[in-house]
Amino acid sequence: MADVRPAHRIWLQDGTTPIFGSGVRELLLRTEATGSLHRAAAEMDMAYSKAWTIVRRAEEHLGISLLARRVGGAGGGGSTLSEPGRRIVDAFGALTDEVDAQLAALYARHFGDVLGSRAQDLERGGSDAARVDPPSRSGRPGATQG
Repeated sequence: MADVRPAHRIWLQDGTTPIFGSGVRELLLRTEATGSLHRAAAEMDMAYSKAWTIVRRAEEHLGISLLARRVGGAGGGGSTLSEPGRRIVDAFGALTDEVDAQLAALYARHFGDVLGSRAQDLERGGSDAARVDPPSRSGRPGATQG
């Protein structure tokens, strides 16, 4: 049987402008893990200038600093999540987890009779169905604009 399942993408937007989604969240989490926005961008095959623009735009729209920056010097510079940044990253993760669970339950309810056990497996958490992101405009799966 085909691997049919629901998929979705969630992002925060300011008016109609996307400002924060799974790609921004991943960039921030990688920055926290590496201590560097530059290294996080490299891990994601993204230009540092693009990463900087994405973070700066999100900060401007949200009205908070997402990263705490250390200026270079003898000890070197770097970045980590600010406290408000940590709260945004955690809240967005919790939101997407809850939406994933609700989507799996709705899929099972609406498609259970049509697709049988496959839909039931998803409702029980047997797959990460709702986390599948379609390719972005760049053609890279999971790449986000916001």
